[in-house]
Amino acid sequence: MYTFSRLFSWKRKSSLGQSSSQGSGSSKGKTAEKSDGKEMPAQEKDAQAADGAASKEQIDVLFLQDTTASQGPYINSAKSAIRSICSKISTASNMSPDDIRFGLIAFRDHPPQDRTYVTKNFGFSSEINVMEANLLGLKAMGGGDGPEAQTAALAEGLGMEWREKAAKMVVLITDAPPHGIGEANDGFDASPDRKWSCGEGLAVSLSVFFQKMILWMLHAEWLSKASHWQYVVACEPTLSQYRHAVDFYKALTQITSGKMFPLTMADKLGDYIAGTAIETIETERLINEYSKDVVDNVYEQSKPIQQVVEEVHAQMKARGKQMKSLAVENVYTPSSKADSNVSIWKKSQSVLIARGEVEEIEEPRMMEEYGSSGYRPRGRALAVPRGPTVELKEVEVDYARAERVVMQSVARKSEVTARGMTKRK
Repeated sequence: MYTFSRLFSWKRKSSLGQSSSQGSGSSKGKTAEKSDGKEMPAQEKDAQAADGAASKEQIDVLFLQDTTASQGPYINSAKSAIRSICSKISTASNMSPDDIRFGLIAFRDHPPQDRTYVTKNFGFSSEINVMEANLLGLKAMGGGDGPEAQTAALAEGLGMEWREKAAKMVVLITDAPPHGIGEANDGFDASPDRKWSCGEGLAVSLSVFFQKMILWMLHAEWLSKASHWQYVVACEPTLSQYRHAVDFYKALTQITSGKMFPLTMADKLGDYIAGTAIETIETERLINEYSKDVVDNVYEQSKPIQQVVEEVHAQMKARGKQMKSLAVENVYTPSSKADSNVSIWKKSQSVLIARGEVEEIEEPRMMEEYGSSGYRPRGRALAVPRGPTVELKEVEVDYARAERVVMQSVARKSEVTARGMTKRK
C-alpha cells in the first residue's frame, strides 16, 4: 500500500509566491514602509532582507547510484521519477523547485573487477532537464565479485559543492555491500578505498570511520557538511542474500542519523526518495527551531546531552509537535542475532575485528511473504510476492527524533580544539 497522494495533494500556499517576489530583485528606487506608514531605516531594511535570505529553505539531494549490471530497473525508475520527485518535495514542503538541487554520482567497482570506472561525478543542478539527461546516460553493466565501490562514491560525495545553508541528503541505491566487510566472494580482503578514512580504509570501526570524516570537516571549517542525512535504499531481495550487508548498512545509517529502507519494487523508488527528502526537511525545521536553546543548555548551562534530549522531547510532547515521516513496513525477519551484529558493527574497535565477531545468519533474512532465498550471493532469489506498506504520514516527534535534533544542533555549533569539542564562535 502506497499512501502518498493525501500529503502530496496539498496546495502550496499563495504567500510563497508573495514572499519570493518580495525577496528577489533589487530594492533600488523602492520605498519600504513599516506597518505604521513610516519609512523603514536602511539598516533595518538590510537586516530584514538578510533575515529573509537566511530563512529561505533549500535542499541538496545526492544520488549515489550503483550502475553495475543488476541495477537496470532501478536506474530506469530514477529516470522516470525524477520530475515527480521534485514536484512532490516542492508541494509537500512549500519550496520553490529552484531551491531543490539534485546531484548524481554513479559507481561501479575497482579494477580488476571492473575497468570502466570506479565513480563518475555529475555534480549538482537545480535544472531537472540536466538531472534527467545525466540519468539517461547511465548504463547498467559490469561489476564482478559482488561487493562494489560504495565507499569510493561516499568519499566522492564528501567533496561535492554543497550549499552551506541547505539541508543535505545522501541516498545510496544499491543491492550489494562495500568491499572489506568479509563477504565470501569479495575480491579485496580490505577496502581498496584508502582515501576514504585518512589512509586506513575499512580497517577502522564504522563509528571512527564517520567520526574521522566529521572531524576532518570540522578541521577544514566545513562543519556544515557534517549535517548530511545518510539513507540506504536496499534493493531487495538481492541485498539480503549477502552475509553481512543488511546489518552493516543498518549500522551505517544509525551512525549517520539516517535510515535503511528495503525496496522490493523498483518502480516505487521515486516515492522512497521523495519521502526521505520531505522527512529530512521536516527534521531540519525542528533543528532550526530548537538549536539555539539546545546549544545554550549544553555549553552555557553545562547540562549533559542526555538531559537536554529528555527536556527537548518533553517540550515537543507538551506542544504536540508533529512531522511528516516516511514509514516503510519491516520486511526483515526479527532476529536478536541480527540486532547484535548491528551493534557490533557500530561499536567495534575496527571493522576487521567486527568481521570476526559478527555471527552468520543462515535462515532467510526476509520474511516469507516478501520473498528471500536466504544466503546465496548472486544466486537466484525468489520472486517477491508483495511489497511492503509505504506511507508518508504525520507522526509525533518521538524520543529518537528529538535525539537527532539535539545531536545535530550541537554538532553544527561546535568546533574541534586542543581541549576537545567547544562552542563555535
